[in-house]
Amino acid sequence: EVIRIIQPVLLGKLLEYFEAYQYDDALDPKPAYLYATGISLSVLTVMVMDHLGFFELQRNGMRIRVALSHMIYKKALRLNSSATAQTTTGQIVNLLSTDVNKFEELSIFLHSLWVGPLNVVVVVALLWSVIGPSCLAGYVVLFLMPLQSLSGKLFSKFSREMAVLTDSRILTMNEVVSGIRIIKMYAWEKPFAALVSAVRQEEVSKVMNSSYLRAFIMTFFFSASKVIVFITFTIYVMLCNIITASRVFYTVALYDSVRLTTTLWFPTAIEKLFECRVSVQRIQTFLMLEDVKTQHAVLSKDQEPSVDIQDLICYWDTNQDMPSLQNISLTVKAQQLLAVIGPVGAGKSSLLSAILGELPHNGVLKVKGQLTYASQQPWVFPGTIRSNILFGKEMNPSKYDHVIRACALKRDMELLPDGDMTLIGDRGATLSGGQKARVNLARAVYQDADIYLLDDPLSAVDAEVGRHLFEQCICGILKNKPRILVTHQLQFLKVADQILVLKEGNVVAQGGYTELQESGLDFTSLLKKQEEDDQQAMAEVFARTRTLSSTSTPSLSDAADLLPVGLRRRCRRFIRAEAVQTAEAVHTMAEESRVEGTVGLSLYYKYLRAGAHVLILVVVVVLNIAAQVQRLTGLRETKQQAMLTDNSTSIQNDTTTPTADGELDLNFYLGVYGGLTAAVLTFGYMRSLLLFISLVKSAQELHRRMFQAVLRTPLLFFDNNPVGRVLNRFAKDIGQMDSMLPKSIVDCIQVTMQVFGVIIVTAVVIPWILLLVFPLLLVFLFICRYFLQTSRSVKRLEATSRSPIFSHLSSTLQGLWTIRAFRAQERFQNLFEAYLDLHSECWFMYLATSRWFAIRLDAMCAIFISITTFSCVLLRD
Repeated sequence: EVIRIIQPVLLGKLLEYFEAYQYDDALDPKPAYLYATGISLSVLTVMVMDHLGFFELQRNGMRIRVALSHMIYKKALRLNSSATAQTTTGQIVNLLSTDVNKFEELSIFLHSLWVGPLNVVVVVALLWSVIGPSCLAGYVVLFLMPLQSLSGKLFSKFSREMAVLTDSRILTMNEVVSGIRIIKMYAWEKPFAALVSAVRQEEVSKVMNSSYLRAFIMTFFFSASKVIVFITFTIYVMLCNIITASRVFYTVALYDSVRLTTTLWFPTAIEKLFECRVSVQRIQTFLMLEDVKTQHAVLSKDQEPSVDIQDLICYWDTNQDMPSLQNISLTVKAQQLLAVIGPVGAGKSSLLSAILGELPHNGVLKVKGQLTYASQQPWVFPGTIRSNILFGKEMNPSKYDHVIRACALKRDMELLPDGDMTLIGDRGATLSGGQKARVNLARAVYQDADIYLLDDPLSAVDAEVGRHLFEQCICGILKNKPRILVTHQLQFLKVADQILVLKEGNVVAQGGYTELQESGLDFTSLLKKQEEDDQQAMAEVFARTRTLSSTSTPSLSDAADLLPVGLRRRCRRFIRAEAVQTAEAVHTMAEESRVEGTVGLSLYYKYLRAGAHVLILVVVVVLNIAAQVQRLTGLRETKQQAMLTDNSTSIQNDTTTPTADGELDLNFYLGVYGGLTAAVLTFGYMRSLLLFISLVKSAQELHRRMFQAVLRTPLLFFDNNPVGRVLNRFAKDIGQMDSMLPKSIVDCIQVTMQVFGVIIVTAVVIPWILLLVFPLLLVFLFICRYFLQTSRSVKRLEATSRSPIFSHLSSTLQGLWTIRAFRAQERFQNLFEAYLDLHSECWFMYLATSRWFAIRLDAMCAIFISITTFSCVLLRD
């Protein structure tokens, strides 16, 4: 920043030399060459230091983002049931796709919060020595900084509201993709399209509010220096001072030296700071959620595994008064089988969850030994059947063969073309429901744990296979283990050592099969009646939801709310079933396709046309040209003022007073300059506003088209593509289109127009400079083409490497209880970090290639400035 401010000081000295040279052409040219050399070296030094510093800031931001992502995922592995009820998959995905990136963006601009005000103070102090008190107009920037802080608070408000809506949209998208078969079966595409569209419309309204503020900030950056120069020299003339060329250009150069920091980076830092504040609050809220508490203890050599429960009361949510289980007492020891039966919603799965330590509880719960768990909803992940069964354990051929035989998988292995090396698609697309249930059971059996919790593993298989599983697996290979079996298969109850009958969270009966029969309790008819009630309730729900009109927009959760309390939780678990993927599936999923080659102009045209009519685009082009023309005309009027005043000064040196016409001419040029400044403000704001509105509408329209395409695509697409990959497009990529892409396009247009403007102005002063411009232009086109070919591929690689992160997160949340029951948290954490490292490598490569391109562009600019400066000295005559 110091060297950047030195540049206009050297420029001022050079202009003073030229002014003196007009009256004494015998002046020694050595000072001029020294000033030109100083300007060239300062430009080169600022270029190198800027890019090194910016690159280091980007690296630090990336490290912060990776650390926060690690922390969020680690927390997700520890969430208990009450915490999972307070958050959603969509919210966690949004934290990883959007909120953590706010810290990376803030790290780049944070230092501008103190550099900006300091630069203004230094510049005003330098200008005081040249133009006196008139330079206080420069404090307009400082006076506007509180307004920028106010705009930052507005950005914070919009970001907070937008984040909530984005969470809701991603959650809805997660439910849509997960339950796409139900949606297509009942023709719910239109209601869900209307539901997502309504949420998206509210989200876009917040994005649009932010765009109005961004348009103002961009306009302020574009025209701030012109406004300040106009105010400064108007006051300067009103105080009866004389304007000279050196003073004008010295003042303009000083203001321009801090324009980027004070009018763009400082307000951007304010915006990012308040946005980051919202993200901090959201991440903090998530990290403060309650952790799960493990219950089991490691067995010593002289102990036997057991489960002892006395007066257990547990809750799905501690904030609710109604417990899911009340006054449960039981003891299960080695070689014992406890069968838990009861109607749907009776609390059978809640009991297993409490033993796993997933539910908050009161009472005595002692677990001695290592637990393993077979979930009611089979959980398989993309990979081989073998990898699903081993689940990180070492391969023992004899043990493995014993397990697959006991789990009735031997015949399936023989029929499959690749045996147990057959690849399982996302959500087990290549397996039947029974096969997935048996693989899920085999995984638990292969772990060789001390205690087995089996949540209705027989429900998804036929009677013959169910009998085989019960005899060969549950009562065969696991006969020496304590087993708690949830089941509706009453024919197997005779073999159970104990039977626990639950209803509405309470123990109805407990004891052996003979003991329950002698008690006179007809628990068989109880189960049958409840099943009939459940079937009738489901039929009523489907009858009601089937008649949905296009104006009603229910979610899957709304359909679940129509069910009785006993069915509600089970239905919600079913319709929220997500795709599962782990790192073992890296080579098993359909590879994410990437477009290759250049991005044609037709694609940009389609993108712009998605949000604006052709006439609007023409108006935007005209406004861009008009704003830049007014800016260049303003420079010309500044030159005319300086020349006019220089002429007046020369007349005064000849002891002649300036004419009245001369004063009128000066006032005239000040008026023209003021009008041009107002025009720059008007055209600049209209240009930025129209662009932001058009581009946000483009993002809205492309989101609509993409969602419609997802709804219309065949089911094979969802079998080959994990949920995380789809959510990545609707979370990260749509977020980039909402905020980053419009701002980048506006920046690109402004910079392009300014470059052409500088070339035109320079060519007017030194026409032969065009001989240098054309070779530099050819070099630029070559470098640009070379860079774009690389950067496009790197950016596409970065985008595709991001999808596995969200897929892995989705799979983790789906199989969270199984992962914790198998004590695989560390392994899944390592897999997540591997995916994160892979993405970081691609992102770092993108940052490095961007700096490579930027430093070469700035080197060309430094060459152009140096040659122009020395040309002015050489051609001073």
